[in-house]
Amino acid sequence: MTVTVRKLLDDPMLGLQVAAGALGLDRPIVTGELNRPSLELTGYFKEFRSERIQILGVGELTYLEEHGESAEVAAHLRRILSGDVPCAIITNGHQPSESMRQRAEQVSIPILTCAHGTTKLYKRLWENLEHDFAPETTLHGVLMEIHDVGVLIQGKSSVGKSECGLDLVRRGFQLVADDYVSIKCLNDSILIGRGSNMLPFHIEARGLGIIDVSRLFGAMAIRRDERVAMVITLVEWEDTVEYDRTGLSEETVTILDVPVPHVKIPVKPGRSVGTLVEVAALNQKLKSMGVNTARLMEQRIAQELARENPDC
Repeated sequence: MTVTVRKLLDDPMLGLQVAAGALGLDRPIVTGELNRPSLELTGYFKEFRSERIQILGVGELTYLEEHGESAEVAAHLRRILSGDVPCAIITNGHQPSESMRQRAEQVSIPILTCAHGTTKLYKRLWENLEHDFAPETTLHGVLMEIHDVGVLIQGKSSVGKSECGLDLVRRGFQLVADDYVSIKCLNDSILIGRGSNMLPFHIEARGLGIIDVSRLFGAMAIRRDERVAMVITLVEWEDTVEYDRTGLSEETVTILDVPVPHVKIPVKPGRSVGTLVEVAALNQKLKSMGVNTARLMEQRIAQELARENPDC
């Protein structure tokens, strides 16, 4: 999807108005980064980022008011409003000068105005554009919301991920995505997962085919997106493998450079995988609240040993 300047006008939190260059509203925005062309107005263009939205605050406007009649400054302004610049935004309720309007109309580069201060505009612009330009990846698995915890269930094909997801939906939890989970990283630390727009809220269950969870279980059984708080990997049970029995060993996996708590659950006939996944999610919720049951058990055992053997 191409992000254009026109998209910014649809956000009431930005409060942007078109002051000039309306013919360029379909110019593409290729980055969420912003630029204040203060040095450029003085003629220093070595680090000029023309692909960014240009923000003109009180400092830039004051400089233009004092030096805008200079042919040199006028040439610098023409260079700023050229090339790949998607648009320029003037903050603090100010309006562009007549020369800026003429330049914007000439090259069809929109000049937008807003009543917000520059700092507030920076924040709101970032919030508007971050989702469009956030790092993204696609993983195989089932993403569920379980007791307010976003759980990504992974594992090899036919290990029972989708069947586990169906069991959890039947218990009253919400499906976000099955098979292909699209994950974006916001603020360099928050992982938000969602499903495909082409076939959302469907689960493929072997022997049953494609199941429309939204129609079969209702609107309460689905969720459009969810923060990924933990990853659970279902693995086939092997008698020769020694599995964690205490929970003291804590693992993480990395998704888009963000570490996420990770738990492996061995699967074999007779085990209620849905129950185990639900309890794992609850246990992770307790940990996020500062309660680590395994660590508390370890501390109590150590205290009891110390009480029984005070000389050790």
